[in-house]
Amino acid sequence: MPLLGVVLAAGLPLGGCAPLAPTVTTPAASASAATWLDCDYGRCATVAVPLDPAYPSGRTVDLAVAMRPATQPRKGAIFVHPGGPGVSGRARLATIDRTGLEAYDLISWDPRGVGGSAPLTCLTGVAADAFVALDAAAPGVRADAVTTADAVWSTLRDASQQFSAACRDDDAALVDHLSAADQARDLETLRARLTGAPLRFLGVSEGARIGVAYARLYGANVAAMVLDAPVAATRPDASQAAGFDAALARWGWTARVQAVLDDTWRTSLAVGERTLTRPLAAAGIAALLYPGEGGREALGEALTAAESGDGAPLLAAADAWNGRSSAGDYDGLLGAFRATRCADSPIRTEEAALAAWRQEAAAAPLMGEALGPDLVCVGFPEPTTAVSGEASEVGVPVVVLASTGDPATPYAGARDLAADLPTGVLVTRDGDGHGAFRRGAACVDAAAIGALTAVDAGFAVEPQRC
Repeated sequence: MPLLGVVLAAGLPLGGCAPLAPTVTTPAASASAATWLDCDYGRCATVAVPLDPAYPSGRTVDLAVAMRPATQPRKGAIFVHPGGPGVSGRARLATIDRTGLEAYDLISWDPRGVGGSAPLTCLTGVAADAFVALDAAAPGVRADAVTTADAVWSTLRDASQQFSAACRDDDAALVDHLSAADQARDLETLRARLTGAPLRFLGVSEGARIGVAYARLYGANVAAMVLDAPVAATRPDASQAAGFDAALARWGWTARVQAVLDDTWRTSLAVGERTLTRPLAAAGIAALLYPGEGGREALGEALTAAESGDGAPLLAAADAWNGRSSAGDYDGLLGAFRATRCADSPIRTEEAALAAWRQEAAAAPLMGEALGPDLVCVGFPEPTTAVSGEASEVGVPVVVLASTGDPATPYAGARDLAADLPTGVLVTRDGDGHGAFRRGAACVDAAAIGALTAVDAGFAVEPQRC
C-alpha cells in the first residue's frame, strides 16, 4: 500500500529509522560540483553517494537530480521531496506551484531504488498482478480469527516471500540500504555538493519522514524545514487505515463501502482477463480518497459501478495505487515502496505481521481489515538501533502542515510530530484531502512560504488554523 504525496497512491506509517553509521560525516562543500545539463525535467545532474555510509569508499549509487532554476534574481535553493516511497522526485518537480518561491532554485531527486537512481525491480507483469490481488483470509474470516496455518494466509505468505526474494535477487545490497537514515544522508550529500548552503527543505508525506531523519542527524545544517502531511514519524503505531475509515464515515459511506468490500471478498468481479478482489477494491477506494472532496464524485461513481457488477473503475484506481501501467508493467510504487518500508519496519515474522494486521483491523474495521497484512518484510535482516536524537540542534521552527481530514496521514500524527519536535510548529488546514500546502488555506501557504524564504534564522512561525 504505497504512501505518496500524490493523489492516486498511499501507504502505511513506518516505524523507526535505520541505525547511525559508526561515524557520521558531512560532505565538504568543496566536493566536486555536479554538472547540470538540460533535460526533460529542467536541468539535470547525477550525484554519486555511498551505498553504505559506513563504507564511503565502497560501492556508490548515482542519484538522478533535477532542478527548476529560479525565475527571479536568485536567493538560494529549496530541496523538495514530494512523497513516496517509490515516487520520482524529478517527475513530480514540474507539478510544484512555485508562487512565492520564484527566487529559489527548486531541486528534487529520484531516491535510491527509484527512477533514475539504481531502480529496484521486483515482480512485474502477471506475477505482480497475481500478488496484489491476494487476500489474507477466506471470505467471512476476520483478522482476529485468522491463523498462520490457514491456507489463504499461507498462499499470501508464500507469494510475499517470492516478492521479497525477487527484490533481493535484483539488488540485495541496495535493499539493505533504503532506510530513512540512508536517504537523509543522501540529502546531506546533495546539499553539500550542489549548494553548500544551509538546507531549505520541503518534504511531503514520505518526504516529511526523510526530513525528520535529516533533522535528527544534521539539525545544525537546517535553515528552513516544512513538513506537509507527515507520516507519524515519531509515533509509528498510528493507524493510517483509520484515516480512510474516518473519511468514509464523514461522507456517510461506511455501510456502502463495507458492502462492496464484502461482495468482492465473496466473489471477485471479472474485469477483462483480470478480477477485482477485495484487496484491489480496497486499494482503489483508498486511492480515490486522496483528493478529499475533489475525489468524492469519482469514488461515488466507482462504487456505483461495482455495485452493478462493473469493477473496472476501482481496478483502474488500484492500478494507479500500485504503479501498474496499462501495458501491465509495474513501476517503483510496487517494489521500491515495499523494500523501502521494510528497511525501517519492525515486522520480521509471520506472527508479528498477523499481530500488526489485527491491530490495524481493530483501529479501522473497514479499510484496515480489507487492505490486509504486510508479509513482504518477513525474513529481512533485522533493523537495529533507530536514529537517535530529537532534532535538538535545529535552530529554526520546523513547520508541520496538516489537514484535519487527511485520509492518508491522519491529523493526529502531524499534531503529535509537531509536539515531539523541539522546534515544531503546527499549522492546520480545516478540510479533507491529502496534504495542506497549496490547497486554498491562506495561513498554511503563508507560513510555508515565509519559512522557506526566511533570510533570518530568528524567524518566527505561530501555531494557527484556517
